[in-house]
Amino acid sequence: NESVEQVCFSDKILLNKVDLVTDNEEALAEIERSLRKLNPNASIQRTSYSKINPQDILNVRAFDLQRVLDFDPEFLGEDQEHEHDATVTSVGVKIEGEVNVNLLQSWIRRLVVEDGANLYRYKGVIAVKGVNKKFVFQGVGMSFLGEFDSNFTWKEDEKRESRFIFIGKNLDHDFYQEAFRKCVVPKVGSIELRFPVGTVVEANVGVYQRGTVLKQWDDDNAYLIEIDGPPKANVWAPIDHDVYIRSIDSTNTSPSDDPTKEKPSSIA
Repeated sequence: NESVEQVCFSDKILLNKVDLVTDNEEALAEIERSLRKLNPNASIQRTSYSKINPQDILNVRAFDLQRVLDFDPEFLGEDQEHEHDATVTSVGVKIEGEVNVNLLQSWIRRLVVEDGANLYRYKGVIAVKGVNKKFVFQGVGMSFLGEFDSNFTWKEDEKRESRFIFIGKNLDHDFYQEAFRKCVVPKVGSIELRFPVGTVVEANVGVYQRGTVLKQWDDDNAYLIEIDGPPKANVWAPIDHDVYIRSIDSTNTSPSDDPTKEKPSSIA
C-alpha cells in the first residue's frame, strides 16, 4: 500500500485539515495513534489549510538510513516492484566504481529541478571517489536530502559500487542510466580520449573558445585545456563530450545535449 509505505518512511507527518474536527479531539488522537503504530519515530504536527512555518520542515536533517533499513531491508535493492498506473515506473542502476562528486551534484540538481514534479520517490547509496563515507540520498519530488553518513563507511574488502532507484511518472530510463554512468570516474586507460595532448580544440566556457589540450585525466577530469584568450585561462572538460570539448571544425552542438551538464567547463 503506497500510502502506508509513505507514512512508514516519513521523518515528519503533517496532519492537515484539523479545523474540520475542532470539536472532536478524540478523533484526532485516534488518527495520531494509528499513524504512530505505523511510524513511532516520526513527529506529527497538526495543521489547518496547509499553513506551516517553513522552519518546521526545512533542513531538519531527520533522515535516518538505519531506521529505513529496519523497516525495509530491501530499501537499497534494485529489483523491487512498484504498482501504480501504466505511466509510473521505476528505474534502477547498480554500477561498480566511484563517482565524480561534481558531476554527481550537477546530475542530481538537474533531475530535481527539471523532473521533480514527476519524481514520486528516489533513493540511493553512492561511492564517491576520495571519500570513505557512503553518500546516502533519498527524496520525494523536489525535496532532496543527501549526506555522507558517518554510520555507513566502505570497508576495506567491500566492493565500492553505486546504486540508485527512481520511481516516477513518464521516466526516461535510458536517460537516467546513461547520465549516471557518465558520473562514474573511469579508470585511467580504460577509455581512449579523442584529443591527445597538444591538440587545438574548442572548449565550452559559455561560448566555444579555441584552446590547447594540456593534459588528459587531470584531477579526474578528462582534459585540462588552456584557452587562448584573451585572457588566457586553464579550464577542465570533465568528460569527453562535444558539449564540453570539440574539434575546431565541429558545428551545431547544443550545450543541452549532455544530460549531466549544468554549467560549462570549470576554471582549473
